[in-house]
Amino acid sequence: MLGRRPQRGIGMPSRIGRVPVDRATFRELAGAFPSGVTVVTTVDEHGAPRGLTTQAFIGLSTEPPLVLVSLDRSSRTLAALRRSGSFVVNVLRGGSEELSTRFATKADDKFDGVRWIPSDVANGAPILVDAAAAYLECAVADVIEQGDHVIFIGSVDGGRVVGGPPLLYYRRTYAAWPEEKPGPASL
Repeated sequence: MLGRRPQRGIGMPSRIGRVPVDRATFRELAGAFPSGVTVVTTVDEHGAPRGLTTQAFIGLSTEPPLVLVSLDRSSRTLAALRRSGSFVVNVLRGGSEELSTRFATKADDKFDGVRWIPSDVANGAPILVDAAAAYLECAVADVIEQGDHVIFIGSVDGGRVVGGPPLLYYRRTYAAWPEEKPGPASL
């Protein structure tokens, strides 16, 4: 294993004497990795839409189909996602920068003027019809609390590739994938 020290015994290696990098350094290091941009959506106990922008999305497994999303413990979407037990990962298409920025805030009116349809598969969680290059409809399969985030593992029970180049993010800058492969044009 590249870069790892041998473990003593079973379990995690000792952290004695090691000091993690500070928050600013970690953000700079993590920001060196370009990624796609997603908006994770769900509904609250009243059926009102909730959502947030995140880069913390990973296709985790194909058998069974699982994804991972990570939410900050201070997220205003967290309680709704825990309660609903389902969510939609909207993979944003190029040109959705304003929407990404809007959903990265803690504003209450994120969905004002945003066209969406409720997922039949994910308990009514919003599918962002004008911004999604693809969407994945998920049921919460597991929850892991670690550090200042809560990790949700979702079973992918539905979804669709809509088309359009995905929105990319690198060092606080947006870009679109340079070329699009043909795919479905609308929901």
